[in-house]
Amino acid sequence: MNAASPLRPPAALPARRRRAPRPLRADLLPLIDVVFLLLAVLLLSMVKMVRSYTLPVDLPTATSGEDFDAPTVLLLALDDQGRYFAGGEPIELADLGERIGSALAGDPELAVLVQADRNARHGEVTALFDELRNAGAPRVLFVATPAAAGDVEIGNAPEDKR
Repeated sequence: MNAASPLRPPAALPARRRRAPRPLRADLLPLIDVVFLLLAVLLLSMVKMVRSYTLPVDLPTATSGEDFDAPTVLLLALDDQGRYFAGGEPIELADLGERIGSALAGDPELAVLVQADRNARHGEVTALFDELRNAGAPRVLFVATPAAAGDVEIGNAPEDKR
C-alpha cells in the first residue's frame, strides 16, 4: 500500500531548511558604461562647440609664427565681403569696442585672435586693429595657415619660386 493513502495520515515530512539569503551584489559595470558614454558625449560636444566659432574664411599662409594657447580668447573674423564677426556672431565695427571692453573687464589677460580673409581689404583690417587698440586689447594676434618656406602666397598669386 502506498504510504500516503487517504486512510492514514502522511508520515511527517522533514522540516525544510531555510536557505541563507544571498548577499546583495552591486554590479557596477553598467554604471561605468553609462559614465564613459556621458564622458564621450561631453567631449564630442565640446569639440563641436569650439569648431562652431570658426568661420569659413580663406586664411593667408605664413612661414613664421608659433602655436598659441591661452585660457581665454576672443575670436574676431573679417570675411572677404568686409563683414565683422565676434565669437561667430555678426557685429558692426562701431559695436566692437564695447564688446571688447566688456570682455576685457571680465578677463584683463584676454587674447584677441583675428582671422582676416586673405582677400579682405587692407583698410578694413586697419580699421579693425584701430578699434582693438582704442578698446585697450593687450594681446592681438593674427591667425594664419602654416606654410612651408617658399610657399607663402601674396594676394591671389603665389610668389616666384626661384
